[in-house]
Amino acid sequence: MKRGAIFAAMLMLVLSAGLSAQLSEVKDPNSPAGGSVGTDSEATGGPDGFGYTFEDSAEPTCPFNFIDITGTGTSVGGGDDAGFPVVLSESFTFYGVDYTDLAFTSNGYLATDPTDTGPDLSNDCPLPSTPSTGGGARIYPLHDDLITADLLVEYFASCPRASDRCQVAEACTIFYWDDVNHFGATDLWDMQAILYHASGDIVTQVGAGNPETGSGSTTGIQNDGASIGLTYACDTAASVADDSAVCFRSPDALPVGTCLAPNVLEVPTASTYGLMALFGLLALAALVMLRRRAA
Repeated sequence: MKRGAIFAAMLMLVLSAGLSAQLSEVKDPNSPAGGSVGTDSEATGGPDGFGYTFEDSAEPTCPFNFIDITGTGTSVGGGDDAGFPVVLSESFTFYGVDYTDLAFTSNGYLATDPTDTGPDLSNDCPLPSTPSTGGGARIYPLHDDLITADLLVEYFASCPRASDRCQVAEACTIFYWDDVNHFGATDLWDMQAILYHASGDIVTQVGAGNPETGSGSTTGIQNDGASIGLTYACDTAASVADDSAVCFRSPDALPVGTCLAPNVLEVPTASTYGLMALFGLLALAALVMLRRRAA
């Protein structure tokens, strides 16, 4: 009887472990993937009122992969408190609206108002926040009082920083701030925003050399009208590290057969349910065997 009990107990343990492994694949689709949820320089955060979430390069799903376009991109200008209109090669959907024109500004933000000439030097913090000047929906890789030597833009039919969610090559537009420094300072760094045209995702990346590391800047996104926003970091020291990325995930539906559906985590498949049923039957058989031996 002891042998039977030991055998049954071991079988139940193995079956429980197998079933637990299967069930661990089922995740809550309403929870952000990965670590803690927050809005101040944490690994993951959101959703905001529209459904955007973020994760940073502390997560394996948002790798830092800085793309240098200084030799290939089109220069649109540069300077202090400057902004320039950019006509996109392909429309970009942001907070549910399709945009074909953006303002590219030296002070570390993109605006959907192409008439924004870039004078907004006071960072908006926390988001959503009505800009002190200008308007439109905004993307803030690092909003502060900045001077940028050159602003470059380049469209790629197949993005050199591969999409984190698409199964095939996805088109993107890269906005590149070259040789940036804080007003009155001399330290230089580069940064960029990558807009993915199929998924609607946004990746902001900051290279090495920013001396403030987020102590007086804002990184995040907000809609036109500043009623919905998602803050990654604002006015917090050491919140924006050198060589780091932040990935803002769009909740909009993605093209079927092209990209993975947004925020969909692994759920049990038919084969998984079959295995679960098999585990249950084997466990029942083990219990019957144990009862017979005990009798």
